[in-house]
Amino acid sequence: MTTVRTPTEYRAALREIEYLWGSEPDTEEGKQFAEYLSAVEQYERLNTTEPVLQGL
Repeated sequence: MTTVRTPTEYRAALREIEYLWGSEPDTEEGKQFAEYLSAVEQYERLNTTEPVLQGL
């Protein structure tokens, strides 16, 4: 499980999401994409008032 705890980790996770964007869901890359996306969403819920990735 990927976790994001700091602003630096958050920016790194966003870069990974950008890199993995469009990956097929049933592949290793697709699973990594989903993990990073979930971690970023959780970080945003805890650290911002308006989620950046809201609605994805």
